[in-house]
Amino acid sequence: MCLNNLIKFFFIICLFGCSNKDQNKPNILIFLSDDQGWGDLSFNGNSNLNTPNIDGIANNGAAFDRFYVSPVCSPTRAELLTGKFFIRSGVNGVTRGYERMNLDHILISDYFKEKDYRTGVFGKWHNGSQPPYHPNSRGFDEFYGFTSGHWGNYYDPVLENNGEITRGKGYISDDITNKAISFIKNSEKPFFTYISYNTPHSPMQVPKSYLKDKNIVLKGRYSDKENIKKTQAALAMVENLDYNVGKVIDSLKKYKLYDNTIIIYFSDNGPNGNRWNNDLKERKGSTNEGGVRVPFFIQWPNKIPSGTKVAQISSVLDIFPSLIELTNNSSKIDFDGLSFNKYLQDQKLKDNKRKIFSYWNNKISVRNNRFILDNQDNLFDLKLDHKQELPVNNKFLSDFKSLKDAKSFWKKNIVDKYKDSIKRRPFTVNDNKSIYTHLPARDAEITGKLKRSSIHANCSFIENWKNEEDYIYWDINVLESGLNNVELYYTLPKNSVGTEISVEYENQIIYKELKTFYDPELEGSKKDVIKRIESYTKEFVSVNIGEINFKKGFSRLKVKTIKKIGKKSIDFRLLVLKKPQQI
Repeated sequence: MCLNNLIKFFFIICLFGCSNKDQNKPNILIFLSDDQGWGDLSFNGNSNLNTPNIDGIANNGAAFDRFYVSPVCSPTRAELLTGKFFIRSGVNGVTRGYERMNLDHILISDYFKEKDYRTGVFGKWHNGSQPPYHPNSRGFDEFYGFTSGHWGNYYDPVLENNGEITRGKGYISDDITNKAISFIKNSEKPFFTYISYNTPHSPMQVPKSYLKDKNIVLKGRYSDKENIKKTQAALAMVENLDYNVGKVIDSLKKYKLYDNTIIIYFSDNGPNGNRWNNDLKERKGSTNEGGVRVPFFIQWPNKIPSGTKVAQISSVLDIFPSLIELTNNSSKIDFDGLSFNKYLQDQKLKDNKRKIFSYWNNKISVRNNRFILDNQDNLFDLKLDHKQELPVNNKFLSDFKSLKDAKSFWKKNIVDKYKDSIKRRPFTVNDNKSIYTHLPARDAEITGKLKRSSIHANCSFIENWKNEEDYIYWDINVLESGLNNVELYYTLPKNSVGTEISVEYENQIIYKELKTFYDPELEGSKKDVIKRIESYTKEFVSVNIGEINFKKGFSRLKVKTIKKIGKKSIDFRLLVLKKPQQI
């Protein structure tokens, strides 16, 4: 064989060898739903709906009987991403910056990106908006969705794609799914795809085709408090999720990726309503079973035996270390979670020393494979009393003392230790690796008679700007000195044309006279199945204000009304800062 042919031969061998090596890495696909209870699946016995595609993940792999998350959204997401207790990661709330994870934590996306995976997150992020807390700064190559805790409009919604404002097409869960499928299809490397749906979280909007003839026969423990229309909408939204899960799985099969893809499905907390949930105690926000026990399914064809039932208590904290082990990797990260992989291969294994803690609003519960000690130090035998109706403190004194001691130790060494260190942090501006910084209304402070459109800040806007002396502001941490263009998203009544707005930073002030009005009606009520508790939304128009030269360090950024025409100034939604060389 001549030298040239020999070189070509080894090149081809290397090419195929490298390709096969990549192909041997399993793809990872995580579905996370929002406010879906343990009982919101036909797999778990709910006859009010039909979820064959989600159930199929359980039937084709493993279903965990007792899998636990945090009582609310952003803490669960932080624990998925870090494998550590959410309060340890810096999360101490669900909005206004308290949902951000500390930057010294390695996320699951960072880890698999380092392992040469292409990483993408689609849908609800809820762990920070401004870089370096933005998903594109935290290991994700691709982000499509929104960064707040909930969204106000589910049809053709205004979203963002890698920091740039864009508009979705159609119903939000369908749109998120389509973008995720495109990402999967175009991934030349193994992918880590995180599809974070924002349903069945309110507002309760769902295509009518799913809502039609939704008959609620099965009633639950709190049926006297149940809002049937809300239940109908929530279960219709879950059936829409099931359709979309099936669509993604079908695409995996179409592109011959199915057999080598690890698929996970679970929810972020208990149900957002008093619907059937196997009579588990309480709901979203609670540290009792109904607030934190959720469905969890995992499949990997030919690797995880079909029909596996895992009785061992497990947690969202376990997902990160488990995926490391499943993909034959290792890590020196000091996880709070434990790999559950051994239970996938031997269903009889039990770790009766394992304890799982739930914490929110100064309430703590702890559980093991048999008992739960609730936030009032009542012990319940979940093997015989999954409803938590009959305390057995005196009957099982040894177990009561063991769990109470564990709770006290955990409170002292985790909650008390880290809670005291968490303070309101300024919002970061001008990260050197990012083009965009978003400063939304939810993160702003307001003065005077200004008010938010809802007490639920996540998707709110700021209104009632009737006094010129009132203003909004953000305490900011400028990470790098440099110039940024400023774009304002607002609405303005017709009789207020000529109102003048300023954006002020230290000794710099830029002015803008608003010469055109934009005053659309509020949206949502016509598509909501029930009246929402969150803010209604509307369209906002953008205007370029000018440029600000930021200086590294801590400061304050203000938006003011310099001259008010008519009865009121703008309604405010968002400031977008953009590096000028990218304009």
